[in-house]
Amino acid sequence: AVLLAFAVSLSVTIMALVAISLLFLYNYYAKRVVLVGNVIIALLAGMTFMTGGVAVDRVLATYLPGPIIAAVFALLFHLVREIVKDIEDIEGDRACGIPTLPQKVGVSGAALIAVGFFVVLVIATYIPVLEGWFGTGYKIITVYIIDLPLLCFLIFLWGNPSPAMLRIGSHWLKAGMILGLAALLI
Repeated sequence: AVLLAFAVSLSVTIMALVAISLLFLYNYYAKRVVLVGNVIIALLAGMTFMTGGVAVDRVLATYLPGPIIAAVFALLFHLVREIVKDIEDIEGDRACGIPTLPQKVGVSGAALIAVGFFVVLVIATYIPVLEGWFGTGYKIITVYIIDLPLLCFLIFLWGNPSPAMLRIGSHWLKAGMILGLAALLI
């Protein structure tokens, strides 16, 4: 990965080294620290878009509306999904001795935190609409097909975190990621 990144640019090489370092940190330490492992995975998801932006133009990558928008959306979306997955895997993580957010604050508390992060994401997705950065397709997909249905579902999940609801939520969040990419492309 570093050799391929080096073939692109020094900036991309640095991004690859940071990603590898974060993966190392995650595997050997952070996945056993409440929420830190989740944040690292979310950061890596966001870094994907920033690395692509840096590969094209290091300076323009940080300008709005550039890849930083997709990076922030990916970070928040993955953070919510990681928390939902931790709720879903609570018994297995407990059996393996891996402390997670749901174990520390309870299932309802973790679900509420996931809803809170998703609310932040929903607010963030409105910024491009208000600024006029993206077209109607983005607005329709993001606001009406992703944000509102998933926000409602996560609120229901908070009230009823049953295994079936968690499984459905995990699948809906995966679908939301794909739809989010489509919204940005459109």
